[in-house]
Amino acid sequence: MLRPRSRRALPVLLLGITASLTLTGCGAHDSTGQIAVTVSENAADHPYEVKVYAATGKLSEHQRVFPGGTASFAGVPLGSVTVRAGDLCPERATVTGGSVAEVTLTTTGC
Repeated sequence: MLRPRSRRALPVLLLGITASLTLTGCGAHDSTGQIAVTVSENAADHPYEVKVYAATGKLSEHQRVFPGGTASFAGVPLGSVTVRAGDLCPERATVTGGSVAEVTLTTTGC
């Protein structure tokens, strides 16, 4: 028969093993990816606040970019995203875990 002390130790031990496996990544999957956003050289000569929105509409990332420049974002949720910057045409992209999605924002084609 188990002693009262060992009855309490077993659940604590199992909880510790589960937490350890979770924190070390055993079976863990990173559900984020990368996107590179270029602002067209023909855009107005000022920095643009480039914003990446997840499919839920929630702002995921943002960064200032000058015309002709590229911003690289990591930690972007996988799936469909919308990229916006001031008066530039918004673009949609699909972020996957295996590659870097690339988007160019321009002033034409909206």
